[in-house]
Amino acid sequence: MIKTTNNQKKIENTYLLYRLFSNMFFVSAVWLYFYRLFITDAQVGILDSMAFTLGLIAEVPSGALADKFGRGKIARLGLIFAGSGLFIQAIGGGFLPIFIGQSIMMIGMSFVSGADEALFFTKLDYNRESNQWRKLVTKGSQVSLIGGLAATLLGGWLHTINPHIPWILTGTAFFISALLIWGIKDTQPTREKLSISDEIKTYFEGIVDGFQQFSSSHLLRYVPIILTVQALFYATGWGLLRIILLDRFHFDPFMGSVIVAACSVITIGILSGVHKYSEKIDEKIALSVIGVSAALSLLISIPDIGAWGAGVIFTLYAGERILYPFLSEAINNHANDQHRATTISVASFFKVLPYIGLAPMIGALNNNNHLEYFLLLWPVLIFLALGFYRTVGNKSSPKS
Repeated sequence: MIKTTNNQKKIENTYLLYRLFSNMFFVSAVWLYFYRLFITDAQVGILDSMAFTLGLIAEVPSGALADKFGRGKIARLGLIFAGSGLFIQAIGGGFLPIFIGQSIMMIGMSFVSGADEALFFTKLDYNRESNQWRKLVTKGSQVSLIGGLAATLLGGWLHTINPHIPWILTGTAFFISALLIWGIKDTQPTREKLSISDEIKTYFEGIVDGFQQFSSSHLLRYVPIILTVQALFYATGWGLLRIILLDRFHFDPFMGSVIVAACSVITIGILSGVHKYSEKIDEKIALSVIGVSAALSLLISIPDIGAWGAGVIFTLYAGERILYPFLSEAINNHANDQHRATTISVASFFKVLPYIGLAPMIGALNNNNHLEYFLLLWPVLIFLALGFYRTVGNKSSPKS
């Protein structure tokens, strides 16, 4: 068993606290009701589409900025941006302030994405042959679920007292997250001063290299998994698919909230087992089981299964949390250290990209009572992705 140093233990504790506060979304269950105080549902749809597009555009360039100017600096800046955006929405009233606040928040989240993970992975400097990073990320997922569940329940209650409070508390949680990583400094070598044109050139070369990382056999095999399985989880967790499925299974908003809360509690227990038996769990088997389960959950949603649909919601909810540590380990182990944050941001880009097309497609199909076309087609893509993953580029030794 590989022992961790005192410095690693200190960084691990900071990481867990960071995951706790950075996932305390007090607004997660009430954001739509808050928006409805000031704007119409049609405006909410426009806002959601613009926000996701803006976040997608900023995703990869922000990772390149982190690799070039410091992952800690960009992560802290992103957290401050995200917190500020939430405060602007809290004190604003109307489409324009909400749009401005949402835009600033999404840009901030893009800055954080990739930079924070690359910062902790590099600073911890685990043995690449071990499962230490996977175990830490799994434990971090448990902590984030606990914090998220508590914040969601508390935010729902506080919304009834004053709808602005959940937004202020979420923004405050992001500011606390920035303070937590303030003392973690990058260990990047001193950069040579370049002319403006050369700086721009190396910046774009970093972005290109981030995409090229996924053309290697080490990471190429994961791309279809990200584009299908992880994208499905994104559409369920952050997009409208979960709400549509809950409605399809005839759950009212209250029962839907109860089911999601129950999924969170059960998933925390499952992640505890994944953490405990991490060394014995084979990545290929784990990803295959997660992918097949996700595909089957969509297929069994085609008929009217009623209350049994709670199992579908649980499968998609838990699958997202269990998949993350395995993909995080694979991407970090095989990424070029110089462009690690960029590579992680490219992976996030691949995950979000399908939703830009899926959101209007799912909405239109559901509106016309033809959601079964999506529920039938997407599992086929998942099975093809799993076949590619299992046959292309056998897992090799991690990069040093």
